[in-house]
Amino acid sequence: MSPVPDFVVAIREKIGHDPLWLPGVTAVVRRGDEVLLVKRADNGHWTPVTGIPDPGEEPAVAAAREALEETGTRIRVDRLASTAVHGEVVHANGDRATYLDLTFACTWLEGEAHVADDESSDVRWWPVAALPEMSDVMLERIAAGFSDEGAARFVVPPDQPPPVEVLTPDVPVLGVDACPGGWVGVLIDTAGRASVFVDASISGLVALVRERTPVAVVAIDIPIGLPDSSGRLADAEARRQLAGKSSSVFSTPTRTALEAGSYAAARAANLAATGGRTSVSAQAYALREKVLEVDAWVRSRPGATVIEVHPEVSFARMAGSPVLARKKDADGVAARRGALAVHGIVAPPWFRGAGFGEDDLLDACAAAWSAVRHSLGVSESFPATPEVFSDGIPAAIRV
Repeated sequence: MSPVPDFVVAIREKIGHDPLWLPGVTAVVRRGDEVLLVKRADNGHWTPVTGIPDPGEEPAVAAAREALEETGTRIRVDRLASTAVHGEVVHANGDRATYLDLTFACTWLEGEAHVADDESSDVRWWPVAALPEMSDVMLERIAAGFSDEGAARFVVPPDQPPPVEVLTPDVPVLGVDACPGGWVGVLIDTAGRASVFVDASISGLVALVRERTPVAVVAIDIPIGLPDSSGRLADAEARRQLAGKSSSVFSTPTRTALEAGSYAAARAANLAATGGRTSVSAQAYALREKVLEVDAWVRSRPGATVIEVHPEVSFARMAGSPVLARKKDADGVAARRGALAVHGIVAPPWFRGAGFGEDDLLDACAAAWSAVRHSLGVSESFPATPEVFSDGIPAAIRV
């Protein structure tokens, strides 16, 4: 029997010894703590069972076939153990080939192992702890085949970031963002699944969620803990985390400014409270009703841990740097959905007319991610020690 498949011989008649890219399979056949090895007839090297699939043949089927043809044993193919490219091989006849190897972890079922074709000069079971001299490539394949890993080993791209630990909460948590319809919330359950709720009020939103499940942590994108006569360290430190994006964090007005009945009155009140140092931006004042609503709700002791978050800070932590694309642009949406997906949060579908924008939904997802971290005790606080103003509510942005 020729060690070269007929289809390769036919190709060689056309291309001669030129480089050829071929699939290959390796069967790491296990019997207890022993592995089945063959001694190749062409070079005398010990290797696991290897071979080339026929055109259209499933790789696992090829691995089982090669084991039977080379060693006379019947095996069970259990799992794909590793994938790798074997560097160019120059065969004794001058043929050049590079192989994409698929290594399978296999279990011996029956049959006395013996030399069953002319590709091998010896076939033997070897204790995995006392293998013969072998190449590093083959040792790596055996190690993959004997590992308890569920996923196949593979060579990662050189510029790929390290894998991210996907966190799931021990108890359900809720991320919340303000939206045109009031408030949109994303619940993350103990399986990591995300679901969406929307309500006109923050208390109504949480009550709606609690009709389905208890919720331990509520993370909300709104200032919590209002200053009396200065800015907040939370806002200043959040800006420092967002190089190139710091303008997305507005300065929280003082309580007296937020309680003022007009923008002009708010500006005057803030200037008076801060000794003429700081006015109030129109953006900040536009959120006064939302801020005061949450302030009153937090004071009512809502029965859950409530933390303040800023979605852009959360996205920056997820992505490793601030996401500079605007959150309403297609690129910004894609970047934010991608960052969430890497961390195991699949943002639910978004439909126009649902009372919130896609950017609101993604911000609520980011808030939920920080809520998960806080529930597990791994969140960061800006500042590290929250400020406490006259309202007695700790003021810090968590991520």
